[in-house]
Amino acid sequence: MVAFDHLVIFSNDPALDASDFENNHQLQAVQGGEHKDWGTYNHLAFMKNNSYVEWIGIRDQALAETSDNPLIQHTVHASVQHTKGPIQFALRVENIDTFIDHFEKKGIAYKGPFPGRRVRADGSVLEWRMLFPTYSFDEAPLPFLIEWSGEGNQPTDLSQLNEVTFSRIQLSVNQPMEYKKKLKEIYGLSERTNSLFHLENGEIEVKQGNNIVAQFESIRFQKFSS
Repeated sequence: MVAFDHLVIFSNDPALDASDFENNHQLQAVQGGEHKDWGTYNHLAFMKNNSYVEWIGIRDQALAETSDNPLIQHTVHASVQHTKGPIQFALRVENIDTFIDHFEKKGIAYKGPFPGRRVRADGSVLEWRMLFPTYSFDEAPLPFLIEWSGEGNQPTDLSQLNEVTFSRIQLSVNQPMEYKKKLKEIYGLSERTNSLFHLENGEIEVKQGNNIVAQFESIRFQKFSS
């Protein structure tokens, strides 16, 4: 089963945005760590149904601009375009290699897998792999796939786990029918009802427009561009 893993929010100041989240919702956010190979860093808010929010920022602009990782490239693009809010999201799978085989057989363009590694604030190391169906940064993102090593990205201190669950991510796109077709062909998702796709721990909704809105119960994250 494919599950929602995390929401990626570009931020010029992840610490400040995470603090605002805490103050506005009386919930917890924590310092994530450094992506030393990519020039980025993050702050996180862990949610109850094995999901989380990531505020990602750029620490080393020159290093980030040289990355071949599509997520880092998208982060740089968001910085240049002055985009605030959600830019991407990850779907969690148990075995990325099965999707690589599927993409190869179906002729689906992709990049990766990219290994990831981050040192947590407590010094422990977190590792993962990411796979990216090819998409344009100026259009609705195709979610990337993530496979975690070990227990995955869980809080080291359970008191940091917020009693809030991921509910739904709403993608407003220019061509809803085409986008829904991609969700079916790329990820093997089924359309439960009109425009709703079931995940292990929530839903994806596709509609007409140009936005990304993520819902964690009553909490909403929305994309803004200046």
